[in-house]
Amino acid sequence: MVTRTTSSLVKKGETMKPVLELLQNKPSQAVFAVEPDTSMLEAVRVMADHNVGALLVMRGERLVGIVSERDCVRRLAASDRSPREISCDQLMTREVTTVGPDDSDEDCMALMTHGRLRHLPVMVGDQVIGVISIGDLVKDIISEQQFVIEQLNHYIVAG
Repeated sequence: MVTRTTSSLVKKGETMKPVLELLQNKPSQAVFAVEPDTSMLEAVRVMADHNVGALLVMRGERLVGIVSERDCVRRLAASDRSPREISCDQLMTREVTTVGPDDSDEDCMALMTHGRLRHLPVMVGDQVIGVISIGDLVKDIISEQQFVIEQLNHYIVAG
């Protein structure tokens, strides 16, 4: 089940950046996904190969879940079965929180903090257009803060 969020979590401010802009600024906009019947061992290999912390679980073009490193560690540790024997659909998170391209970076931070999430699929209708990670948000916040510091330094020196 995909849970769609709204932009009502935080008050709109002047510094908010839409998710679409964050996606466009990412070095790679690739979305990594596996089918539900993919073994957890293969899912871990895909995450390692692409240096990502989560994979979308897709049935064709439809998002049906998400599997993360956390799922692998915690849920596999609780199981007595081999990662070769367990499929993603057995361990994935089925209730996926998503955002839209017009939601803000602040909305994403609120959702991630409240839900203890590290990845948010970005959806337009039923179509996945990208994934925003906590690392993407932190990188963007640091970039914004550096810009403000540079502007203040310029103002102080020029004034």
